[in-house]
Amino acid sequence: MNNSIIFRTLIVLAIGMLSFGLSAQDDEFEERRDENFVFIDPQGKKGFMFGLNLGYFLPNDDPAGFYDGTDKGEGFLDLQEFLQIDRIRTEILEQLGNASTFRLAEYASEMRYTNSLAVGAHVRYQFNWYNAIVLDANFISLKAEDFFVLAYPNDNGTSQDIFQNFPIEGQEDRLNFSLGYHLALAEPGSASMNFEFGPEITSINVKSNRFSVGSRSYSILRAQTIGGNNQLINNQIPTLTYFGAYAQLGANLEFDKFTVDVVWRTSFQKIDLNPVLAPKRRLNHTPMARLVYRLTVKGF
Repeated sequence: MNNSIIFRTLIVLAIGMLSFGLSAQDDEFEERRDENFVFIDPQGKKGFMFGLNLGYFLPNDDPAGFYDGTDKGEGFLDLQEFLQIDRIRTEILEQLGNASTFRLAEYASEMRYTNSLAVGAHVRYQFNWYNAIVLDANFISLKAEDFFVLAYPNDNGTSQDIFQNFPIEGQEDRLNFSLGYHLALAEPGSASMNFEFGPEITSINVKSNRFSVGSRSYSILRAQTIGGNNQLINNQIPTLTYFGAYAQLGANLEFDKFTVDVVWRTSFQKIDLNPVLAPKRRLNHTPMARLVYRLTVKGF
């Protein structure tokens, strides 16, 4: 399913559920089951709940600059230096139609992440209708994309160079854990609103940083040359862990043994993949839906 369709669906569900929750009347404190009205006991919603998360991650683009090919610290090649390696330069000249020379005219300057699906698991211990402790684990696979520009002579003999864009991209996996306090904002009923907040931890596994020229593709991830013959190697980055906090506002619908939450989560984190740039704390947003199963239905 297209990511934009999922995003629009989540937004429509959120608006509908929020409207339904706000218009709830006092008689919603009861629900019909087999033609009998049963009072919803605020103390009865108690025990463990388990569920699944499906979200649409809207990342802050600051960390994506790590993949733009610029300097990433002493000892590692930037894109300009990488292109000057004899073997690489010869191959790229071939891809440019056997051009006599070329130069890097512009680094990627608008490196951005692609919005991505977030999937995960949810565990909750409900003390009563109003209060709960929640644990979420969400996995996100992110891709950053942009273009750099090479300039090379025009083969028709004019003095005007040809400027051509070539793609450069990075890929990373993020695993996010959060432990939060969940608070119902309305009295017991079939629909309600809730607020949630707490600390979170994000682990990032940088998978690749590649660029392409014609049919050739190259890895520039922490690239180095070693030995007298300038052998090219890539150094892997260990898994990086960052701490932050989150808050979210949502609406929920109550069924027999299930709760459906539609929420908007905002995370506040400092992620510094690029050691050359001073990291800043930035916001990430995730509209998300939860389907939660109650092990007990006492009081419903």
